[in-house]
Amino acid sequence: MQVGHDKQIRADLGLWLRRLLRFGLMWLFAGMAVLPAGVSYNPGHFYQYVLGLTLYLPALLLLVLQPGSFALLWRQPSMKWVLALLSWGVVSLAWSTTAHPSSELGRSVSIVLFLYGWTQAIEGKEDYIRRLLTCAGVVMTLAALAAMLVFQVDDHGDGRLSAFGVMNNANLAAAAMAAAVLWLSAWTVEAVRYRIAQAVAVAVLVLFVFLTFTRSAWGGLFAALLVFCLCQHGARARWQVIALLVLGCAGAAFTLPDLTNRGWSLRPEILRNSWQLFQQHPWLGMGQGAVFNIDVGGLVLTHAHNLFSQLAIELGVPGLLMGLVVWGMLGWRGWQHRYEVLGRLVLSTWVLATIIVQFDLPHLIDSPRPTWLLTWLPLAMSFSLGGRESQAPGTDST
Repeated sequence: MQVGHDKQIRADLGLWLRRLLRFGLMWLFAGMAVLPAGVSYNPGHFYQYVLGLTLYLPALLLLVLQPGSFALLWRQPSMKWVLALLSWGVVSLAWSTTAHPSSELGRSVSIVLFLYGWTQAIEGKEDYIRRLLTCAGVVMTLAALAAMLVFQVDDHGDGRLSAFGVMNNANLAAAAMAAAVLWLSAWTVEAVRYRIAQAVAVAVLVLFVFLTFTRSAWGGLFAALLVFCLCQHGARARWQVIALLVLGCAGAAFTLPDLTNRGWSLRPEILRNSWQLFQQHPWLGMGQGAVFNIDVGGLVLTHAHNLFSQLAIELGVPGLLMGLVVWGMLGWRGWQHRYEVLGRLVLSTWVLATIIVQFDLPHLIDSPRPTWLLTWLPLAMSFSLGGRESQAPGTDST
């Protein structure tokens, strides 16, 4: 009797922890969107504290309570490569020049806890993902609308639109809002009033992305939406593709002065300097979180403005190869399930991210930032793929 009672207590505690994890996942999205800048506390720190109590701690307790539950994460095709990459990053702390190795270790652990917590909170159910991303998309829409109403300017003072708190940067905000466009566009709704609300929300987010003048987000979002539509079938999908192409051409013509006047924003020079840094430590890298400077055009940059260059500089050839394997496996998995709504969402987010990280968002192993919405989140979503066979063309449920 006592054994059965203990099992029931553990089951009830596990259920409660999973519910807390779902709140933590919601805070992961909402917190970075709504926390205001310019307050007495550091919004980034407050965001991390709440995330620790609602996501990391419950995930850790659940892992201790039910250690066998980690097998669900371990069985995912790319997870072994992810753990290898993160482990190599931890090992590289032995020669890294980072001033805070414990913080770098915590970032790697937080990624694992997030992925594990996701599998436990979502339980492979697409409906949970849909509700979570819809709520997160609504929060992002409200944040975008508020930023436009008060004209929240980028923290670099260049007049470009940004959001609040940890997204007080035009590039970061554009990436996050572009991801939210895909979340709200992925699933169709039946009721007319919800379709109108969906269209208005998407329009607000697209306008926000445009006003950030982040060209990588413009191109990435256009390519992602195009891929999403091309993976569907039927007359409606064909008209969507045509409409996208027309809007894309019109938008490119309208923004041509900005596209040409700003040039390449020193990206070729940054890439050349990154290559020189990589050549100094090609096999071991400089170590995760290593401090380095890139001097270009009178500016001193502390990162490579390219995710794969950053990986190569910090983790050398092993880290770069492992990162490419993980990224390639994610894209391939999305492609395999492109006839499912969730598969299309994973694939289109992968396309969006692949373009953006060539120019911005360089840190893969980092604490939760908008970068997570384009890297670790689609990886987590891919864990729910394969529950059923991909539908054949022409049998799309949407």
